[in-house]
Amino acid sequence: MPKRKRRRTKRKSTQESRGGKKINTSLIVISIIGAMFVVFLVYSALSLFSINTKDPLGENLSSHRFLSNLDTNLEKTMFVFEQGEGEDRTISSVYVLLTNKEKGNSIVVYMPGFVYFNGLEEDFGSPIPISSLRYAGEFLQEGMGVDYSLWQINQILGFRVHDYIWFTAEAGQTLNEVYGSWDNIKDKYKEAYSNSGVTLTDSYLKLHAISAQQSFIKTVLRVNTLKEMDQKVLSNLSFTSVLNRLDSFEKTVVGTNTLVLDLSSPDYSSEELSDLGGQIRTINLSEYDKNLRRNYIDVIDREVERERVRVEVYNGSSASGKAGIYARKILNNGCDVVRFGNTPEPLERTQVYISDESEFDDSLKVVAEVLFDRYEILEERPSFMTTGDIVVLLGADILQMEMF
Repeated sequence: MPKRKRRRTKRKSTQESRGGKKINTSLIVISIIGAMFVVFLVYSALSLFSINTKDPLGENLSSHRFLSNLDTNLEKTMFVFEQGEGEDRTISSVYVLLTNKEKGNSIVVYMPGFVYFNGLEEDFGSPIPISSLRYAGEFLQEGMGVDYSLWQINQILGFRVHDYIWFTAEAGQTLNEVYGSWDNIKDKYKEAYSNSGVTLTDSYLKLHAISAQQSFIKTVLRVNTLKEMDQKVLSNLSFTSVLNRLDSFEKTVVGTNTLVLDLSSPDYSSEELSDLGGQIRTINLSEYDKNLRRNYIDVIDREVERERVRVEVYNGSSASGKAGIYARKILNNGCDVVRFGNTPEPLERTQVYISDESEFDDSLKVVAEVLFDRYEILEERPSFMTTGDIVVLLGADILQMEMF
């Protein structure tokens, strides 16, 4: 009897049994990981945008008296770092970055908290240190410590900044946790200033260190820690803009010719005997002004530089010394002041005389900001002899714009 051939059947593979399509396990895993990464990035972005800064100047409707609104190639940013808690809060350091990327030049003005400055003797009887400004402001007017500090720093600088960023002690501690300690000073940070001609202290390099250590990866991975900074940074900028500005500090210093004016160095300060005993280091404003003006030409807007304006300032208010104060501010903003003094008669309103407004349009904007944009403009000459292209007559109304 012949043997029956066994019918051999081919079993279909599992893949074929599922609609005839092959499933790539690796692709599925990669897709899942990619989706999770996108979700994580979205979460991180939403978390960052949910972190808020606090703006005391905006809350008090006084930003126009503190901050510059000039739209030029010169950008000015102030960084303030604080230490301590409660009534023991003090300013540890102040950095002001002036940069003109079109010209490729920058200036950094540095004020450590331990330096003193003159000018507040009428309120406090003696010079006070930068570190005590917030406390002094709170003493004079409760709730105005930050405003007072920023106002007095502006008086020292002789110009206003576009943006301010104030890191409280809590915010500074979080920055250290997320990006690394600002005490991690490296030699390469000093090399970025090799052409500045000054010996930089480690205390100055703290901002550079934390800026250099900042990275996108650290920001994303430690976003939950960064959320602890909500309302802990005082600024007119958003929190994401604060991080961008902090990140750009080191890049700006490395990418431009940067000069540092360290107001604690012997070039810009001197040791004096304190009324309370002991030695203090006091800012020498005349030396600071001289060096700032000598180098301001490197960062000033080209249009203001081109106009080469000559300004005269005369005081018609009841407060003595105002002509010199406002002349200094105009000089520290890049315009030349050829004469200042008093008006023949008292004035109620501030007046600005200009020989040709179209010829000195950009310089007029600089002068206008120094005057808080509060003045009457006259395209003619004053009643007394003057030769300047712009002549400023300060009236009694200028006193109403001064905060402190």
